[in-house]
Amino acid sequence: MTDFTILKNMLSSEKQVLEPGSVGYSKAVFIGNLNYRMTMPSIVVVANSIEDVQATVTFSVQNKVRLTVKNGGHSYMGYCLNQGGIVLDLSGMKGCYIDPDKMTITMAGGMIWKEAYYKYLKDPSFIVIGGQCPNVGVSGFTLGGGLSPFSRSYGLACDNLLEMTIVTWEGKIVTVSRDEQDEKKRDLFWALSGGGGGNFGVTVSITSKMHRLKDKDGIVVCGDLSWDLPQQKESFDNMMEVFNTTKCPDELTIDALWNHGKNKQLSGGMTVIYNGSWDAAQKALKPLLDFQPKENTLKPMKWSDWVHFSEGWDPFSQVYHHHASFIFAEGAITRQVSSVIYDSLVEAVKRLDITDNNGDNDPKCHILWDHIGAATTRIGPQDTAFYWRQGHYVSTVKVQWTDPAQGPKMMDFIASCQAKLLPLAIEQKAAYLNYIDGTIPNWQEAYYGQNYPRLQKVKTMWDPQNVFWNWQSIQPLADGINAMPIHAVLPVPSQSEILELPQLRKVARWWGKCAPLVTPDVLGSPSTEEDVYERDAEIRREVLQG
Repeated sequence: MTDFTILKNMLSSEKQVLEPGSVGYSKAVFIGNLNYRMTMPSIVVVANSIEDVQATVTFSVQNKVRLTVKNGGHSYMGYCLNQGGIVLDLSGMKGCYIDPDKMTITMAGGMIWKEAYYKYLKDPSFIVIGGQCPNVGVSGFTLGGGLSPFSRSYGLACDNLLEMTIVTWEGKIVTVSRDEQDEKKRDLFWALSGGGGGNFGVTVSITSKMHRLKDKDGIVVCGDLSWDLPQQKESFDNMMEVFNTTKCPDELTIDALWNHGKNKQLSGGMTVIYNGSWDAAQKALKPLLDFQPKENTLKPMKWSDWVHFSEGWDPFSQVYHHHASFIFAEGAITRQVSSVIYDSLVEAVKRLDITDNNGDNDPKCHILWDHIGAATTRIGPQDTAFYWRQGHYVSTVKVQWTDPAQGPKMMDFIASCQAKLLPLAIEQKAAYLNYIDGTIPNWQEAYYGQNYPRLQKVKTMWDPQNVFWNWQSIQPLADGINAMPIHAVLPVPSQSEILELPQLRKVARWWGKCAPLVTPDVLGSPSTEEDVYERDAEIRREVLQG
């Protein structure tokens, strides 16, 4: 058993070390997906400085203790946690500097986006390419590519990255930049630009470009359009066909959502953000508005006010999640694709115990896409580690449920969606790294395409001992082993073949171990956030006591 006393003495304060059963520990390891909530690291180290990060990494390597890094805690697979190791929590590392002359923003590795938006971006016309969900971590978001409602105007987060400082597996501080002259460092900067967190080191600082919104007062046009299904299905399908065949201006971002509401009423909707004036937005949207959505909430507002409407994880959530990701090219949302998506939602309502109540903690299914393209397509697929530059629609099928015994049924449903939608994705495989899915077939190619072999070489240079790893992290090259070959197009496995994949079985075993520990009955009905964490701490103490 590892003695963590030495580590405590290496840190600026031993109070930074949190142990299972304490409320502080429960707050630090809290994640929104009950499938992974009870992952139990031996300790959490809350870093307050780069020196704390160096000490923790050095201790972990010297004592051969598993190490993972947590920033915002939004990993869909809970990869920020680990079982029996150390979680390095960066939430104590705050700080942000804005240079309005150079139009740059430098953020500490523990920042989450709402801190940048609300605390530091005082000029409402300034925009940084960050998450629409304000509780997402700055570093994880950027390292994985980073899709923003303004990516069509200004690119992905990784496209706007200027400089990054990491702590390596050897405990060294390394800063790399876009203009790097040293080849080894230049390769590292390339890999950090979309190659994903948890692969090359601990990110302690990021410098990115800022931009000015089209409106000098920071006003954008935001809102939702929705059509009831099947009542308005013909209008919705016709609208989607017009959308699919009409080139959108760079300023217009249209995310889509197929969903169900109370009494199992289905709907197809669009979330619109227009970087410009009300009149320009109305002109750009007229071809879609002609199809008479049942709901239209479009209005001018400050971007920061729109972000406030989507605050992210709810500590009171008591649901399990699973999902799949696909990336589609421009023009790919044909009637066939729309039909597959709609039919999948109808199937979900029939099979997944969807209720008429449709409360926050009831079973749900929704299918959505994030709209990119325009500026994101003007960078080559191998200019950054984010490969899927022809992608326009980053889609997700997501299910949630409340009974852990329903897990296999949910796996089966997601596998059926993968079998139907993967043939329509780019190269029959494209998926988004930040919507990480432990069950995806051929994840190396799905996330990284032709860039995976180069990423393996960078991993070998900067983390040859594979200190920073998870179930889907980039693998370093061993002596005599060449980089993984990449296929032009992958054959799509059937639903039954997907269900037999070893990675899916591995995930299912983890669910079977952890999910029953935190059923809604076990969690109870907390009335405050503090109650949520108190109950979590109690459960962990019970688990440790056997």
